[in-house]
Amino acid sequence: MCVVGLVAGMVITGPSATAGFPGTNGKIAFVSERDGNLEIYSMNSDGSAQTNLTKNAARDFQPAWAPDGSKVAFTSDRSGGNWDIWVVNADGTGVIRLTTDPALDYNPTWSADGTKIAWNSGRNGTQIWTMNADGTNQVQLTHDTVTDRHPKWSPDGTKIAFESYRGNWEIFVVNADGTGETRLTNDTAYDFEPDWAPDGSRIAWRTGRFDGVGDIAVMNPDGTGIVNLTNDPAYDREPGWSPDGAKIVYASVQGGDFDIRVMNADGSGQANLTTSAANDYDPDWAPGGSTPTTFTLTVTRKGAGSGTVASRPAGITCGTDCTEPYASGTVVTLRAKPATGSVFAGWSGACTGTGDCLVTMTAAKTATARFSPA
Repeated sequence: MCVVGLVAGMVITGPSATAGFPGTNGKIAFVSERDGNLEIYSMNSDGSAQTNLTKNAARDFQPAWAPDGSKVAFTSDRSGGNWDIWVVNADGTGVIRLTTDPALDYNPTWSADGTKIAWNSGRNGTQIWTMNADGTNQVQLTHDTVTDRHPKWSPDGTKIAFESYRGNWEIFVVNADGTGETRLTNDTAYDFEPDWAPDGSRIAWRTGRFDGVGDIAVMNPDGTGIVNLTNDPAYDREPGWSPDGAKIVYASVQGGDFDIRVMNADGSGQANLTTSAANDYDPDWAPGGSTPTTFTLTVTRKGAGSGTVASRPAGITCGTDCTEPYASGTVVTLRAKPATGSVFAGWSGACTGTGDCLVTMTAAKTATARFSPA
C-alpha cells in the first residue's frame, strides 16, 4: 500500500486549529427509517430524546449541522421527487429549499464560518459545488471528468476533502477555491466519506482495505499515519467527529440493521446510541451550547371513548402527532377535546384533574387523556 500526500514535492499539511476548538458536544442528527420512510432525527449525545425533525412523507437524509448548531442542511426529494438541498431550524421549524435545479443535488456540508455550503450536483457530471448559505451564488468547484462527491470542509475553511472515482474510490483534498487538488489515499480497496477532526489534525473515513466490508480509520491530513479504529467484521460507515475531538460517531450493522454507534477517538469504548429495529445512519454531531436541551412530551389516549389533545405552544395534535420535543423549562398547556358522543374523563401521568393541564418540561414526560362514552 502506498499512501500519496505529495504535490510538486511539497507535503500537504493539515489546517491550523480553529479558535473554537475544543468545542462542547451537542446533539447528534441522523437518518432513521423507523417511520416507514427516511426522516431526519436528532438526539442527545447519550442517545436520549430521539426526535423526528422533518416529519415529511418524502425522503429526508444526509443531515449536516451548521457550525453554530442553529440549523441542519439536508437532502430531500420533497420537491416532486428530485433531490435538492434544504435547511431546517434545529427545532424542526422553518424548512427552506436552497437548490432548484432539475439535476440531483445532495451531500451538503457547511463551511466553518457558516457562510457557505458545499454539496454534490449532477448538473455537469457529478461534481462538487459551493453556494452561499442562503442558496445564492452557486458555483462549480471541481471540474473533473470523473465522479467527485461527499465533500467535507476543513475546520479553518481553506480545504475540502472528498471522495473521487478514478478507477477506484479514493480520498482527495482540494483548496476551497478549487485549486491544488491532491490525492490522499492509494489502495485497491475503496475509500469513502472523509471527515476532518475539529482541530484539523486528522481525517476519519470509511475504508474497505482491512476487511473488504467497511471499517472506520483515521489518517493525518497528508495521508500518512493510517490507523484502523473499528477493526471488526461489521459494516461500519459515515464517521463524524464530536466537536471536542474526543469521540467519533458512525453507523454500523451490528445486529442485522444499521444503528448509530459512538467510540473514543482511539477506537476504544464502542457502544450503540440507537437500537431501533429500523435502519439509523448518516450521523452528524452539533456543537454544544447552541442547541438547547430538549425533552420529549408524549400524549397517550385511553378509554372506550374518543377525542383529541392539542398543545400550546403548538406541536402536539393527538390524533395524528402525539409526541413533541420542547426546550428545557418550557411550560406546555395540554387541552383535551372529546369527540361527539364522548366525554373527557380526566388526566393521569404528568397531568391530573379534568381541566387544561400545564406541564413544565424538566425531563421527558408522558400525559394520558382518558375519554369515556357520554
